[in-house]
Amino acid sequence: MNNKLLFLLLLSSLYLFSCSPTNSDTFYLKGKLDYLGESEFYLEVPPLHYKYSPKSKTNIQINDEGTFEVALPLQNQELIWLVLDDKRFPIIAEAGHNSDITITRSDFPNNILIQSGYNDSYQAYQNYLKETGGLDKEIELEMNKFKAGLPNTALELSRKKITIADEHLANTLFSKFILKAQGEYLVNRVKSVEYQFFKEGFNADLERKQVLDEAKESGFFSLESLEAQRAGTRDFTHYYARTFGIYDKVREEYGKNLAEYDIKRLAYRELNEKRLEVIQQIEDKQAEAYARMFLIAERISEIPLDIVTSSYESYLEKFSQFEEYTNFLTYFYNEIKSVSPGQPAIPFTLIDDKGIKHSMDEYKGKYVLLDFWAGWCQPCLDEFPEMRRIYAKYPRDTFEILGISTEVDKAVWRYDIQRFRNPWIQLYGGNGFEQETFKAYKGGGIPFYILVGPDGNIARYNDIRATFNLEAVLDELILN
Repeated sequence: MNNKLLFLLLLSSLYLFSCSPTNSDTFYLKGKLDYLGESEFYLEVPPLHYKYSPKSKTNIQINDEGTFEVALPLQNQELIWLVLDDKRFPIIAEAGHNSDITITRSDFPNNILIQSGYNDSYQAYQNYLKETGGLDKEIELEMNKFKAGLPNTALELSRKKITIADEHLANTLFSKFILKAQGEYLVNRVKSVEYQFFKEGFNADLERKQVLDEAKESGFFSLESLEAQRAGTRDFTHYYARTFGIYDKVREEYGKNLAEYDIKRLAYRELNEKRLEVIQQIEDKQAEAYARMFLIAERISEIPLDIVTSSYESYLEKFSQFEEYTNFLTYFYNEIKSVSPGQPAIPFTLIDDKGIKHSMDEYKGKYVLLDFWAGWCQPCLDEFPEMRRIYAKYPRDTFEILGISTEVDKAVWRYDIQRFRNPWIQLYGGNGFEQETFKAYKGGGIPFYILVGPDGNIARYNDIRATFNLEAVLDELILN
């Protein structure tokens, strides 16, 4: 055999090896990205719970030529996410299959070139993206008009999105996005009941019933539909409960400065009763278990554990056959229990704007408010005036505030601390909501506050705010 033929055979073997899966239980994705910089680039298997489940991320390494190759162990065909910073594109992942993708960062997630055994489905999804580009933002703007009592086309646009999804995605592997669009419309539909509650002659009871009937007729309460939504029935039940004017009644009683999570705590039982009216529409037991799982998770996150424990334990008993759901709730319950009042504060070491390290241990002997915030979070900023007044009231050997930024970009954080000039210590961890200390305290959103006592134990967990009750809590702890 001459050298030229040997070379061609070797080259052919290398090509087949690089293009063919070597493991029938593994999905292979390779491709090219024109520019990465400091951006995050990874594959994510969708978690059971969009916010509280552990994330399954596989980081993608880019070589000097901008190419990459990643292998992901899989058992079944799944829709997973290819994530570049805060933008994402769905990938059909199947064990034993390859996909080859070319990405221009400035166009992501649009105009992607992808070679796969499912090219028709990908083409349909990209056509759907092109036709709905900007539509979500338009719907959001129109819903804001609805909220303000102004003429709008929000619901018409929401229905338009369903039509576009159905035209492009029916009979493809991306058909779940039709169900997702239907769910988004129904959430906007139930929001519209709250927005029109004040109108003279508006029959909220009738409108509410019509929304529930429409949801049942469209199959919204099926397991397949609930799994296609961002959060099961969490969003739908949340806005359904609001249509009864409960928020307005609580604000009338306790004051208009209440944040949403204050209201959720104060009106827990009444809101929960209304949410369960929605759950009662679900006939399939697994679909009911799935929907209730989201409500229990919200309660564990937002309500003191001594109140929520009974409903959590009842869920475990009633739905014991659905181990994926009960295992998740058991995990999450124990996670929140580990940061409940009386538990030791989570140790951390973070830097300030001068690069000086600060650790939790340095502040033992005083009350310390951990303020997780970001400059884009308006509710965070609304607290600052009262926080400054309270901060000035107590001496530093008694009370301290540590601002812990969840901002991704350090330059933006530096700009924000100069912009607001708050007198307390400002610390930076980076990485947004994936910031290590924020995650360690099981933060789900901001503003998020932890009060640590002089003994180094957690005194209050996310149930205090400067514009609501912080001063009263500190007076009782420090002055009495």
